[in-house]
Amino acid sequence: MNRLPRGCMNVGGALATSMDRSRTHFMKLFSSFGYHPFWPSALQLLESAWPHLPENYRRRLIALTTPYGEPSCLRADITLAAVAFLASHYAPEQRPLRLCYADRVFKRAEKHENRIENFQVGAELLGWEGEGADTEILWLLLRWLDEIGLDKSILVIGDVTFLNYAMAHVGSAASKGLSSCLLGGNLSGYRSILATADIPEYSRNILERLPDLKGGIKVLDEANMLLGSSEHLMPLHNILKALSGLGYEKRLCVDLSLARELNYYSGPVFRLYSSPQGQEIGGGGRYDGLLNSYDLEGQAIGFAVNLEETAALSIPPAEPRRVMIWSASLSPDEALKRAWTILSVGFDGEMSWNKNRDQSYESARMRGCQWWVDLEKETVTHLETEKIMALSQWIREEYTC
Repeated sequence: MNRLPRGCMNVGGALATSMDRSRTHFMKLFSSFGYHPFWPSALQLLESAWPHLPENYRRRLIALTTPYGEPSCLRADITLAAVAFLASHYAPEQRPLRLCYADRVFKRAEKHENRIENFQVGAELLGWEGEGADTEILWLLLRWLDEIGLDKSILVIGDVTFLNYAMAHVGSAASKGLSSCLLGGNLSGYRSILATADIPEYSRNILERLPDLKGGIKVLDEANMLLGSSEHLMPLHNILKALSGLGYEKRLCVDLSLARELNYYSGPVFRLYSSPQGQEIGGGGRYDGLLNSYDLEGQAIGFAVNLEETAALSIPPAEPRRVMIWSASLSPDEALKRAWTILSVGFDGEMSWNKNRDQSYESARMRGCQWWVDLEKETVTHLETEKIMALSQWIREEYTC
């Protein structure tokens, strides 16, 4: 029997190609802005991860014991690894630290899921102070989505500060229930708790309006009136204003009822959708409090995007001009030297080391190649028309196309 463990999968073919293309665009773009590639350990010590994760996340950890007897879990969250890396490797004067990654995360599947591993790309900006950094990382995220063809994607953005302020004087049981309903999109359950719980009038006024505080930047005006101050939502206002100035106003949607599953967020938070009516593909937010829990000062923001889902939705590139290159009776070193003159100018091809000419030719047809090259005779055959031309002429004509 040849199968994978339940909940796991190998990815190949067109999807793997699209994932690799999306990942390459992501890492190249973020690296050009000073984000360093990050490869976190696949294992985390339970004692390190457990205190920073909410109960619903803890239930989904895949626990194990290392060969050295240390209670651990498969990595469920890369942000924790990034913050730990900052704390152990960088002095205050070396901050901020910018990281970008493409890796797997592992969690027990929920009832509606069947996967225990998922592919992510993400970025973290750690230990910065002052305006602009949060706009920077969100702008880069939107630019990347543009590059891979998801230029209708939507950034839904809220602020945990507003939620926390609204629930500051609400009992713990009611607060937990309301937060759970917001997270799960259970509006009827939310209304039911509001109707029965003992909630101060000031908080109730905010919480009753909360599910309707959605739309453009003007939504913040009503929210500020409910709070009696514009101070709490000023960071969110500045992000929205800056991203609008960068041309992304139509891709932004305010939702002050937005809640995130992880409880270490402490400011603006967001979810990312593939289109206005599309599926959720990622999210993130500010997590200054998480830095504080590691005795680190400063601000932090990060996000993660499901690479597999994003790549499946992205616009595929134009079909490459595939070439089968037959080595004939040439020695391997000579064949590779000649093949490089073809591949180095931008053709997408593969070598055929089969000594039988007819079998190599038929293999090229079966594999969907457009051209078949005989390196020894220096000729090229177009497999559909069977037209033959000199290799040098073909390179000149095709390279200029």
